[in-house]
Amino acid sequence: MLLIIDNQSAFIKKFKRQFLSEQDFDYVFFDHNQPVTLSAKTKIKGIILSGGKGNPYEPLNLTSNYVALMNFNVPVIGFCLGHEIIAVSYRGRIKKLSEYHGKKEIISITKPEDPIFEGLEKTEVSLVKRHAFHVSELPESFESIGISDTCSNEIIKHKTKPIYGFQSHPEVSGEDGMLMVKNFLKICKII
Repeated sequence: MLLIIDNQSAFIKKFKRQFLSEQDFDYVFFDHNQPVTLSAKTKIKGIILSGGKGNPYEPLNLTSNYVALMNFNVPVIGFCLGHEIIAVSYRGRIKKLSEYHGKKEIISITKPEDPIFEGLEKTEVSLVKRHAFHVSELPESFESIGISDTCSNEIIKHKTKPIYGFQSHPEVSGEDGMLMVKNFLKICKII
């Protein structure tokens, strides 16, 4: 089963309508301020931390993100705010951009051999972005695997675990973005 923490993201709702609703695997949504109440028998195979408003330092209740991230030893992918939550959870830092970024941007992939990029066959992709913050300092246990003009840590990955963060929104960025999301679901052994 796929566990999705919704941080008030319109994009994750669109992803649910246009992709998840047509899939053959089980998934469960929890709001960012809702306790993660799952039976001990529930087999979570992967976690998505959605984008949303705010940042990990503001007084938005993001507890369910941290509970999911720290209590399940499964692959995780974070989009936008989810990406920032992952970085902060592992003692990275975020910073406010000089201005809000709200358009598609070219992302340069620096580790094309990573399984998240399998089948992409190019080292630049255009992804949708809507954010005011960025990961300014990577945690020691992470590496940057994608960069852009606005973010040196555009796509990050834990060095030893299948934990990914995307500052962008691949879930609503067309074919290339969906390829990376599907690759994540393969890493989870969900598809």
